Amino acid sequence: MITPRERVLGRIADHLCGRFPGRPLRVAVDGITASGKTTLARELTAAVAARGRSAAHLSMDGFHNPRAVRHRMGRDSADGYYLDAYDFGSFSRLVLEPLGPGGDRRYRSRIIDLRSDTPLDEPPVVAPDDLVLVVDGSFLQRELEWDEVVFVDTPFAVARERGTRRDAELLGGLEHAERAFDQRYHAASRRYLDEVGPAGRASVVVGNSDVANPVLQRIGGPADAVVNLFSYGTLQTPSVQIEHFGRTLAGKEDVLPGHRQDWVTITDPAVIETSGSDRHPIVSYTGSPADVTAGTMFEVTTAELAAADIYEVDDYRRALVRLGSGADAWVYLAS
Repeated sequence: MITPRERVLGRIADHLCGRFPGRPLRVAVDGITASGKTTLARELTAAVAARGRSAAHLSMDGFHNPRAVRHRMGRDSADGYYLDAYDFGSFSRLVLEPLGPGGDRRYRSRIIDLRSDTPLDEPPVVAPDDLVLVVDGSFLQRELEWDEVVFVDTPFAVARERGTRRDAELLGGLEHAERAFDQRYHAASRRYLDEVGPAGRASVVVGNSDVANPVLQRIGGPADAVVNLFSYGTLQTPSVQIEHFGRTLAGKEDVLPGHRQDWVTITDPAVIETSGSDRHPIVSYTGSPADVTAGTMFEVTTAELAAADIYEVDDYRRALVRLGSGADAWVYLAS
């Protein structure tokens, strides 16, 4: 039985696997300190790999500045953490640029051993063209350019409790950890939220207050984005639209070439109740010009695309396709 967390991570992995820029896909996992970024990044990397795509995880821990730079404003300085923790210039030059347009695909996985504060000069890793590189860290939208950004949305109180418990031994006890989070880590995180607005800029937002039951809040672009969604099935039904989007959608008739329609039996009681049937159409790629699936293309918000992801059962995976009209759109295909 798939867990709620696996389902949300799987939907994000489907979204990333639907992106093929002709070079590696550079994905940030951003959020405040102790929001759950590293755990989510590791699990997301595994979910991408499980779908047959090359995947690698990299931590910004390997791109910290030396301790003398990190602490030059004082060990407890929030501004020092915000401005001096990471060597973003080296990270951009050694990772993002080689994996970006026109890059040579040779990137570094780290330049420092954080625990020993020792610089490293390791040989570069050669990335395959289909690589999805998932990078976790703080302040990742302040100076850096990404292909996709997953923002892990966790309230400060929840993150503080997790982080102080996690770092108590490292920081000299619980009281010292609480002071460090209040004065340095979360004070810097508040500045980041105020100055950059990272949740609104991210292409994916995940509510992570309850790690066992994360909430997919948005997917597919920043908060003000509109994306195309092609439906050949129950998402065309007004009652389903009202239930999951809070409105009815105005769409345009279109077709999906090279795909054949079949049927699947649904067992999810909520989906059956909303759609009114346990028998839903499902489409698979054939590549044959004789196979054409008719449907409707809708323009939806990134919050509505997230709602559609959660509505569709695990027999479906979202993919990016070219419609008969020439428009690119997301569609749910047989997984």
